[in-house]
Amino acid sequence: MSSRFAHVVEVAAARGSGQDLARVFERDDGIVVALADGAGGTRNGAAAAQAIIDAAGAASPDVDWSALLAGLDQDGKRLAGGQSTAVILSVTASGLIGASVGDSGAWMIAGSSILDLTDGQARKPLVGDGCNPFRVTAPPLGDRTLLVASDGLLRYAKPQHIAHIANGTDLAVATRALADLVRLPSGDLQDDVSIVLCRCLP
Repeated sequence: MSSRFAHVVEVAAARGSGQDLARVFERDDGIVVALADGAGGTRNGAAAAQAIIDAAGAASPDVDWSALLAGLDQDGKRLAGGQSTAVILSVTASGLIGASVGDSGAWMIAGSSILDLTDGQARKPLVGDGCNPFRVTAPPLGDRTLLVASDGLLRYAKPQHIAHIANGTDLAVATRALADLVRLPSGDLQDDVSIVLCRCLP
């Protein structure tokens, strides 16, 4: 049985074009959410992030996401020598399954309750530096909101503030508000920010 999901993506760069990327890919049975934060301290972080997003979009329905990230980790040419965090999740009516690396994260939010799906992942090494992907599994989304975000949001905002905004009725308004939550008084960002919000449609 096919399940439909509403989703919104927001990516904001602190400088230039940034090195954060996020995409949602439609599938027959749901969606695939992919987010990657290229490492700013290494060369070609943006290229590594793009390789992760591209691989998520091209993957077969029965892919093992941990194996996919481990394979990319060993493919320096494909990553252009860069490094990146990664969160990739298949979201269906049966539940969520995926993999993560680094300090980007995925939460299921209901009111003030936060379930961190990526709690326990290794912050380092990143994809491209010998990573050890963390397997993510979770029950069906139900009436909760799925948040996938880079550390540009998660590091600089309080969890309760994030949850309050993510619960907003309009996902597009909520994603913009989450990005604005971590802006400095000048309007600048301290780091690139990438955000995906997702909910089940009635």
